[in-house]
Amino acid sequence: MSSQRNRRQGFSLIEMLVSVAVFTVVMAAVFSLLIASQQRYQAESERLDTFQTARQAIDLMVRDIHIAGYPPANAFSPAVQAANPERVALPFGWSPNYPAAPCTVGVNCSVTGGPGPFDLIIETDVDPLAANGVEWIRYRLNGTTLERGMVTKTVGGDPANATQGAMVAYVENVMNNTSVAQMTNLRGFYAGLFPGNLPVPVFTYQFDGAVNVPGAIRTVNVTLIVLSPNVDPKTRQPILVTLTGFARRVNP
Repeated sequence: MSSQRNRRQGFSLIEMLVSVAVFTVVMAAVFSLLIASQQRYQAESERLDTFQTARQAIDLMVRDIHIAGYPPANAFSPAVQAANPERVALPFGWSPNYPAAPCTVGVNCSVTGGPGPFDLIIETDVDPLAANGVEWIRYRLNGTTLERGMVTKTVGGDPANATQGAMVAYVENVMNNTSVAQMTNLRGFYAGLFPGNLPVPVFTYQFDGAVNVPGAIRTVNVTLIVLSPNVDPKTRQPILVTLTGFARRVNP
């Protein structure tokens, strides 16, 4: 009787094997769900980080463009203007022949001295309370790196030359003017991203009047195409965000 009772209280080998098999299947399903959730979280985190980087960059560019041209010439008397030309902010700088002969945007403005599709120099007093005068602020796409630099405006200076040594990396992995091979690769995942397989300008302009000179720029549209440094861990697809901003110059 005792031995029969002990056999009824235990598990047979087959029962143990079935239990282990069921447990293994259940845990495999649980871990599969956990891995998928972790991959999705990682992909969304990458996308959010890339979005925030591009958003912050555009916000600062839009702010700088909004205050371009401050303080304007009409804030000073003619005598003060003549004696202190560095205190007056033209809205946008250019090269060559600044400030005597404004170039025509898209025609003969220097490709290395804006305003252009990938280069823009803004003139403004960033911090009027500091009483340190007007600054040249430059944004330039150099390869896949959007750079930013700021220097104090000087009499007789050339904005492009003056800002050259101040440029530092601002946003990495900007794809607006990447290689044709990279454009083709990205279009395989994001159809219609680069129409005609051509670069997408970071800056496009609308003007007051019929002459497209830097001083007549009224609005600037900003477009950033930013690639995350990591691909989607599940699909292996590049993580890309495209953001646009609109800035209107408010000073004369």
